[in-house]
Amino acid sequence: MGGIVSTVTEIIKRKALTSLIGNPWVSLGVTLFMSWALRPKTPEQPDFGTNTFDDFEKGILLNKQSNDSNIPVIYGERLTGGTRVFMETSGNDNTYLYMAIVMSEGEINDIEEIRVDDKVVTWASALSDGTEVDVNSSDSNFFKSSTSLIRVQPHFGTDGQSASSLLSTLSSWGNNHKLSGLCYLALRFKWHSDAFTGIPKVQAKIQGKKVKTYNSSLVEQTASYQTNPSWCLLDYLTNARYGKGIAISEIDLQSFYDASVVCATQVTPYSGASDINIFDCNSAIDTSKNIIDNVREMLKGCRGYLPYNAGKYNLVIETTGTASITLTEDDIIGGYSLSTPTKNDRYNRVIVGFVNPDRNFQVDEVQFPPIDDSALPSADQHATMKASDGGFLLEGRFNFTTITSPYQAEELAEVILRRSRDALSLGINVNFNAYDLAIGDIVNITHSSLGFSAKPFRVLGITFNEDFTIGLTLVEHQDAHYTWATKTQATATPSTNLPNPFNVQPPASVTLSDQLVQYNDGTVIVALDVSIGASPDSFVSFYQVEYKLSTDSNFIIYAQGSGLNHRVLNVIDQQTYDVRVKAVSSLGVSSSYVSAQRTIVGAIAPPSDCEDFSCNIVGTSAHLSWTAITDLDLAFYQIRYAKETDGTADWQNSVNLVTKVSRPATSISVPARAGTYLIKAVDKLGNFSSNATSIISNVTDVINHNAVATQSEHPDFSGTFSDTILTDGAIELDSSELFDSASGNFDDETTRVFDSGVSNADYNSSGNYQFADVIDVGAKHTCRITASITQTSDNPDDLFDNKSGLFDSAKSNFDGDTPANCDAHLEIATSDDNTTYTSFRNFVIGNYTARYFKFRVVLTSSDNASTPRVSEVTVTVDMPDRIFSGNDIVSGASTKTVTFTNPYKSVNYAVGITGENMATGDFFTVSNKTINGFDVLFQNSGGTNISRTFDFIAKGF
Repeated sequence: MGGIVSTVTEIIKRKALTSLIGNPWVSLGVTLFMSWALRPKTPEQPDFGTNTFDDFEKGILLNKQSNDSNIPVIYGERLTGGTRVFMETSGNDNTYLYMAIVMSEGEINDIEEIRVDDKVVTWASALSDGTEVDVNSSDSNFFKSSTSLIRVQPHFGTDGQSASSLLSTLSSWGNNHKLSGLCYLALRFKWHSDAFTGIPKVQAKIQGKKVKTYNSSLVEQTASYQTNPSWCLLDYLTNARYGKGIAISEIDLQSFYDASVVCATQVTPYSGASDINIFDCNSAIDTSKNIIDNVREMLKGCRGYLPYNAGKYNLVIETTGTASITLTEDDIIGGYSLSTPTKNDRYNRVIVGFVNPDRNFQVDEVQFPPIDDSALPSADQHATMKASDGGFLLEGRFNFTTITSPYQAEELAEVILRRSRDALSLGINVNFNAYDLAIGDIVNITHSSLGFSAKPFRVLGITFNEDFTIGLTLVEHQDAHYTWATKTQATATPSTNLPNPFNVQPPASVTLSDQLVQYNDGTVIVALDVSIGASPDSFVSFYQVEYKLSTDSNFIIYAQGSGLNHRVLNVIDQQTYDVRVKAVSSLGVSSSYVSAQRTIVGAIAPPSDCEDFSCNIVGTSAHLSWTAITDLDLAFYQIRYAKETDGTADWQNSVNLVTKVSRPATSISVPARAGTYLIKAVDKLGNFSSNATSIISNVTDVINHNAVATQSEHPDFSGTFSDTILTDGAIELDSSELFDSASGNFDDETTRVFDSGVSNADYNSSGNYQFADVIDVGAKHTCRITASITQTSDNPDDLFDNKSGLFDSAKSNFDGDTPANCDAHLEIATSDDNTTYTSFRNFVIGNYTARYFKFRVVLTSSDNASTPRVSEVTVTVDMPDRIFSGNDIVSGASTKTVTFTNPYKSVNYAVGITGENMATGDFFTVSNKTINGFDVLFQNSGGTNISRTFDFIAKGF
């Protein structure tokens, strides 16, 4: 059916019209409704970057400063950052920071945890409404020097809540500052340099709004915490503060109760798991949006319809069911309208975005079929469906703001996909046998012309026509679509298969070859030539040529034309390419693909080692030069640095100094340092010289540098690991497989060692380790940063007896390719506020200007069989001495303040002052030295303040 999620038509009212020809029970009207199953056409969004869903879900986790910001309504459980509406300091030297952060509309059920600067706070007692709580002494983050650094007083948002006793200690927060009806946190932070670096970021995991429910007798129950979408939607529709404010008399409570029962259906998400509800609502409602848009989002997450029938709003959940009536040809008046989904509305893969609590409540994705769909029946596998769709990837992406369970999200993805592939739309006019039908009902259709025998359809629209007929808009219904995957599915209603009137013959053959192509300017590239054998079909209009790297998922359309020979330029040496070609008829009908594969031939030998590498120290610079190598495929040179001066420095344990020196350059200037400079050549395939050429410099820097900070991650490595692990005191890439996935006997394996796992080349291709702490130099300064890294490499698959091919074809040396196939390097990100950082970029030794610096070690493997092993990594920050001076400054007959244009980091600088026209006994005193300047006072021998003209010079860092 046309777009099956994200719904929307208008909210539903039946328009009563005048009665006709004196018949009092006949009236005309059109029933409109809101549903998860209809959506308007929206502009396609690119599958990269972020969208409004991502932006809102990221924004809800941030702290905002505002006095008129929209306040979210939280149903179920969500993590939120809130809006700061009050902030004030007090105490000696502003020791305390007071803050009020509004989290959501109230009354909520509970606050489960509070995070400060992304760290979960351990409290001395449970968080409860209106109770002040300190940090537990076991919390090493925020309990320091035997003192709790945070006190919180949660307010759950009742209309009658009192003003915060914690904030009322301030004169600016009075008894009338209650924030009635709003859930907020009153907080007091005590400054501690080891705990806070700025205004703390506060987040709370909230069990959201208490809502009213009704029992089976439709008796109202006391408001309680609910994740049932039916009761959450009822609250939003009836609430006059943030919702629509619909009177309860306009609500069909029985339909909402029935829907709540469906939503609470227990299902088993996976074998051995505890049962969960089939639908839950865990959502942060954006009150800046139109109410109708929020209702749509809530309906989407539970497959809901909201028709307006007989003067009341009804809630219907799309699920399994039986037809209430059967309509035959005797009931159908006139013709019919039958349509199938277009290609844009038919999917062979559906990706659903949802908010994942296990990923810090960030937007995550699941898909159906899953990436590994081998356990599914062949008909449900992506490759099978894609093949039936002519080889096209038909992908649908949908976002569900109320879903936080990957199992519920995957179930919705499956339902969407199945409905898109079995979704005949039928429009008919019928007699008054259909009078009792309502939106969401199921009706059987029997029609011999269509080949339907009691085929079930769901009612999407009803129109009362002037000729006393009833117009029905129907969509095909199958119970099998709604059966939870872990249960036995209901027998599927056979799909309607219409014969294909076209059959296009594919091309007779596809032949591939490659060759070097040289441009007039001397540039040499590799081209892949595609030769097509003509199709025997007489109605072929053109051929479509597509190609991709064998490791890629999707083909690229390269050419469409009637020619039989095509050339793909700039293909990559030693890469394998898949090419497929299909014939397309004049009617736009495509044939099956004819495919071919070719590995591009190219040079794989490493470039020559560099020669005549020399170093000439001039002032603060080291001028490095070397002789150009003669390899034609030379791309650039790379230069590294190591601190060793005893000849033990090697390439692996050195740090990037210059990442790329482009050809034809054979010299470069770098900062002068005592240590070893190393150089390698790199060819166009990324191969490095087999051996590094090095030169040792014993000349120290002529400028004095002052140590500011040194951070060593070893041996504990207490930072953050991403696709990496710590093994025997060293960081290495994590494996992409699980130990339990092995089969057979380990003793039977002869091509790999035990530690290698189930299969060769199962390391992640990349991963990183982020340092545990950010380096803060106190203010924005220009610093010189150096680093050292100690690493080895390992390949548990690299058994000598298991090698294939020729040793001369290996990427590196006879002893093995492991060091050439993996590497570890440092990356750096900088910030001036510890909030907004630059992107991580390759670290090179040099000067950086910022206040905050964070680092990570990036490990890479080009063959997925090798991994670097990083055992030591250290970063050192230092600053050079700087000199400030001034001359002909008139002191005046009082204390003169001298201010530096660029502050020092340390007050331990030296100051020299020269006074002009000083009389016998005149003297001066320097006082109040700060990083920003100093005070000077001139006096005569009698101690009387005098004015003198003076010069000064200051030296420090």
